[in-house]
Amino acid sequence: MWNILLVEDEPFVRRTIRNTIPWEEHDFTIVAEAAHGLEALEQMEALSPDIVISDVLMPYMDGIELLREARKRGNEAAFIMLTCAGEFEYARMALEYGASSYILKLSMDDDKLLEALNKVKNRLQRRSEEVARLKSDSLEERLPYLWKQACGKELSKAEASKLAELSPHEMGTRLMLLTWLERENGVSCEEARELLTDESQDAYRLMTFRGMGVTTWFVWHGDAAVTSALTKKLNGNPHKLTGVCRTVYLKNKDAEDVAREWACQLRELDRFFYNGRIPAISHEYEIDQQDEYPAVPWELEQEIMRSFAKAAVSDCAEKLTELWAFMENHRLPMIQVKETAERLDRLFARISRKPVLPEAEGLPYHSRHQALLETLMDRMFRYSKGRSRQALEETDHKEINRVIRYVFEHFDEDISLQAMAQKVNMDENYLSGLFKKKTGQTFIGYLQQVRVQEAKGYLEETDLTMAEIGERCGFANPSYFFRIFKRWTGLRPSEYRLTTRKEEAGR
Repeated sequence: MWNILLVEDEPFVRRTIRNTIPWEEHDFTIVAEAAHGLEALEQMEALSPDIVISDVLMPYMDGIELLREARKRGNEAAFIMLTCAGEFEYARMALEYGASSYILKLSMDDDKLLEALNKVKNRLQRRSEEVARLKSDSLEERLPYLWKQACGKELSKAEASKLAELSPHEMGTRLMLLTWLERENGVSCEEARELLTDESQDAYRLMTFRGMGVTTWFVWHGDAAVTSALTKKLNGNPHKLTGVCRTVYLKNKDAEDVAREWACQLRELDRFFYNGRIPAISHEYEIDQQDEYPAVPWELEQEIMRSFAKAAVSDCAEKLTELWAFMENHRLPMIQVKETAERLDRLFARISRKPVLPEAEGLPYHSRHQALLETLMDRMFRYSKGRSRQALEETDHKEINRVIRYVFEHFDEDISLQAMAQKVNMDENYLSGLFKKKTGQTFIGYLQQVRVQEAKGYLEETDLTMAEIGERCGFANPSYFFRIFKRWTGLRPSEYRLTTRKEEAGR
């Protein structure tokens, strides 16, 4: 509905215009009337009408002065000017100052006035849609910063500056936040609109943000009926959603307020993450929000990585369990726990010199603390499987141990006995004899065995081609890879892959 201010010094003309058109049927409503420009200015300040229908010649302040003063004050209402014969110079001036159109009073009828109004309405509609789009784009661009702030992370100066540019006007009125934990096949914006009742399709504008298995809907202009229909239908989709969070209305809030409300919803989801209590849906709630949380112990993470590097998987599993207990005891934010799981998973892959296992993107979608640990533990065992870390048994010779560690860290590179001798400042022949004495193998044989063991892991856990596996494990070319692999295993790489997968399938 578009609001109109009617400005006319002749009561009869005002009454005629007001009563001859069924305004509501054409999406218009006359919100106020004024007898001259000064009175109209006060009405415009108080009511912010979309359209002003104004006479040109009036006492105290005429229509031209009203238009000019309104523009000085930043008011962008559309003006339709009413003129009499002989006032064309005034009409020209009105158009010059930005009036949308003018109509001669003597020839004015309902059709002409409605035609002028509809042209203005179409222009206002396009402008409104463009403003809404720009506001939406501006907010969407800054949602990652809002999310970062809601997660309790410090913003950079540039990010904080960008976020500060958002005004309460850009945030919108009657902004509703709805946050929940989702599974991998989450609810899209299109599906969300289908969830809303048909009669509410014009009552909202929707934007979605997804991160770390959490989805938040920003719904503008929603009323209680929209909210009720939305939450009721969301609860009817348990296969899509887990732990629907409470709804919060925000009116004329700035970005910091929105981030604070978002943080409260995330803390509510933390409760479900740790103890499985599904949050109730409500429009009013309070939640204790801890200001600071202890950092994830870096020392414990280092112990986890050292255990994994030594292939001490049982010890690694114990340390992971200890870390998860620490995070649960201190009720660290769910987002922080998931980020820790992703970081450890990438480190396991890097240390094992394997590609990140499939379904890595599914880690953030775990809705329970313990289930996330179980998945990470399983992935840790899978990264460890097929690797030759058991051979990393230290000898009683410091420099030989240096050579062994270098082999494990650089087996995919071009390694020679001569280069190793230079690294530990030994004669090449002396190092060769000493290495065999301390390990029971020649240097070349030891290097080949390490590479073959790594190749086994790739063959068991990935679908990489033989050439790719050979290259990743440091073999100069595929034929050399095939020959060395068969020498140590008795099978060609393809035969080994087929055999191990048959064994897995038979278990």
